[in-house]
Amino acid sequence: MQDIVICSVPYSYLNYIYSAPAILKGVLLQNGYKAKTVDFGINLYKMCDRDKVKFAKLQNYFVNDDPTSDSIENFYEICIDYFKNNPSKYIGLCVWSVFAHKGVYDLCERIKKAGIKSKIIVGGRGCKVKPFANVNQYLDLKPTEKILSYGDFLKKRKLIDECVIGDGEDAILAIVSGRDYVPDQNSESFRYPVPDYADYNFKEYFIDDEVMLPITGSKGCVRDCDFCDVKFQFGKYRYRTGRDIANEMITLSKQYGIRKFQFTDSLVNGGLKPFMEFLEIMSKHNLENPSEAIRWNGQYICRPENQIPKNYYTLMRQAGAHGLNIGAESGSNQVLASINKKTTVEALFTELEQFRQHGITCVLLTFVGHWSETWEDFKQTCKMLIVCARYVRSGTISAISLGIPMMMLDGTPAFDNMQNNDIETSAFDDNNIWINIKNSENTFKERVLRRLIVFEICKKLNIPTTLDYDNFSYVKSVIDTHYLKINQYYEDQLANCITEH
Repeated sequence: MQDIVICSVPYSYLNYIYSAPAILKGVLLQNGYKAKTVDFGINLYKMCDRDKVKFAKLQNYFVNDDPTSDSIENFYEICIDYFKNNPSKYIGLCVWSVFAHKGVYDLCERIKKAGIKSKIIVGGRGCKVKPFANVNQYLDLKPTEKILSYGDFLKKRKLIDECVIGDGEDAILAIVSGRDYVPDQNSESFRYPVPDYADYNFKEYFIDDEVMLPITGSKGCVRDCDFCDVKFQFGKYRYRTGRDIANEMITLSKQYGIRKFQFTDSLVNGGLKPFMEFLEIMSKHNLENPSEAIRWNGQYICRPENQIPKNYYTLMRQAGAHGLNIGAESGSNQVLASINKKTTVEALFTELEQFRQHGITCVLLTFVGHWSETWEDFKQTCKMLIVCARYVRSGTISAISLGIPMMMLDGTPAFDNMQNNDIETSAFDDNNIWINIKNSENTFKERVLRRLIVFEICKKLNIPTTLDYDNFSYVKSVIDTHYLKINQYYEDQLANCITEH
């Protein structure tokens, strides 16, 4: 019998590999416990005959209030059979985000109904926020339940035994050993053994060219963007040493024969000192071992030019930096200021020029419909995309993510400061259907229109975009679920604005 089985639960993005189960398994094995990992997203994909379109459509169940289908029930039967065939003292369910809320709830219910005696642990970023809107509709939550964190909500319904909030490396050891642990406890620093990916079949993921393993170098963020919940989730910014990160990367590369890595950090260059140490070690490794050179990518911030150390970009190229994700967000400096981005459009293009000169590639992350975004601001974003085309032609920008229209997510500064910013949310979907009273033209319908426009601009300019099918599928699911209520909500809000003024 295993001490614990650690599971990834849909909604699933199979274009990358989740690291948390492998990290926790490595911690448990080092301390003498038996552990297995399983990604149930892969099981769902196989059930869809490895058809990506069919898989995406079926996954809509997890993000809207579609009734349970026979296919979903068959999927849950596969999960329950797995637990019966792999008995364990504990079952750990990873709640990556609010999009996992529905799937985790369903699975907890079915584990209990199947008479499986394993204790259930949940953990992850989705545990600390309130139940997602689709769960409210799906289960008709009581008002007292809607204000609970998702973890506390599951506890109140007696579906789980423990909920891990904050760092999981120490908590998981305390739980499986029967000791008490302090929830929401983050250590000042963190280190752990090399993750164990023995249970993974890398070829089953949506990987077009080569396998890319995740690696974590820091937790938290040095920035505080208003649409992001990283500070709420992780608290103070903490990081590993550059040497520790480089050693893990080189060890995993030798163990699995993999030469490509993806940082899970909110920012790979949040701390310049450990980042420079990492670059120097990896640069030396790659120069000395050209046939085993390692490449990596991750989320990256643009810094003022006067903060950049000597040989910074040369070291980045030699160390294997490629495909870095830069949060451009908007082409309007006014919107960037409202986001609290602490950067400008001009700084982005300065960085892109350095990347072009040093042969470093990147992906830009953007979205439309920020609560402060006016039509004039949106036009500035369109202009930014047009200018970006030259960096696509040079090979510097490999793709642009256009995202989904801004959501009001629990735990973000935007959500917490709605009253100060004159933002009202709907009762039926406070994540997607909201309005800024002082910028009332920016309705959900308008945000969707702007998302369609930027997609067409990129299409006309032959700019590659990412995850469009998933993004539009999500937007469509919101429309399909609420189309009878959306127009009425905005009519009522606009009528109230006219009456008040």
